Amino acid sequence: MLRKSGVLRKISAAIPVAAVAAAAVAAAVTPAAWTVAPALAAVTAARPAPAITGEAAPGGITASAAAGASDSLVRAPGVLLPRTRLPRLPLAASVTSGNWAGYAAVADAHVQLRYIRADFKIPALNCARSPVGSSGYAYVGHWVGLDGYNSTGGGTVEQVGVDASCNARRAASYYAWYETYPAPPVVYGGVRPGDSIATSVYYNGSGYNLVLADKTTGKHFAVTARCPAGSVCKNSSAEVITEDPGGAVSGGYNLADFAAVNYNGVAITSRNGTHSTLTASSLWTSSRVSMLDPAGQLMARPSALAARGQSFTVSWQRPS
Repeated sequence: MLRKSGVLRKISAAIPVAAVAAAAVAAAVTPAAWTVAPALAAVTAARPAPAITGEAAPGGITASAAAGASDSLVRAPGVLLPRTRLPRLPLAASVTSGNWAGYAAVADAHVQLRYIRADFKIPALNCARSPVGSSGYAYVGHWVGLDGYNSTGGGTVEQVGVDASCNARRAASYYAWYETYPAPPVVYGGVRPGDSIATSVYYNGSGYNLVLADKTTGKHFAVTARCPAGSVCKNSSAEVITEDPGGAVSGGYNLADFAAVNYNGVAITSRNGTHSTLTASSLWTSSRVSMLDPAGQLMARPSALAARGQSFTVSWQRPS
């Protein structure tokens, strides 16, 4: 098992998806064909359109599957992932971080965000070019989430994604997960490099619907989780991020060579129902985040936004 920031943590059991989350994924269609009602009381089919018209639910999930049918991804309670370390990033169009690369929509004052989604294909790791850190691992995570951009005052992040790692024997492992930090992540097995993944996080007014669908295998998980006790989830940012978790290089986890990951189908919704993308709007600032190691060397770089803010690529950078 992996050691998380020096302390072994037991992964908690997943919270069963609520009936409202099951209704949010009520039939198996492509992601572009869904529009979700504001209260997530029902989902109706809509004609695909190039513009973002609503909160899209990951496709390929039926209501019975969301309620826990046999085709769900299986939890991996014995797997311990590196703990999240939130950055403290300034509000700017372009910033650097020691563990994040990607884009964030940072809400203006008095604005909250309720929804983020993105699709990506799991990159295969090149463990031969991924020297492990002092932890004995090289790592990378790809995820979407709400909150986390600026962690002053403790901070939270409600996120769902995929982690991949290389060990000292140059063997790769891949896991799906969700997390409502500071609660520990809940881990699932069954995902592989090359799988097409759809992810979304939706704040329904009392908790977070977190969904990951493997469109290649048809497997998924869909859960509802509340903000952790003692924390304040502000819904103040929405991110699509590639991360070097566990404190990154300084924490003993070098960034594994994932070559590149393309995120697409990105959609964001504000609490009042305004639909858009990662492009800056009247309600939020778009922040491009590049990852640097402690020596200031570039580790991962996001491309410019494409498809009107719905797509971009994060590329791994070979150490010089």
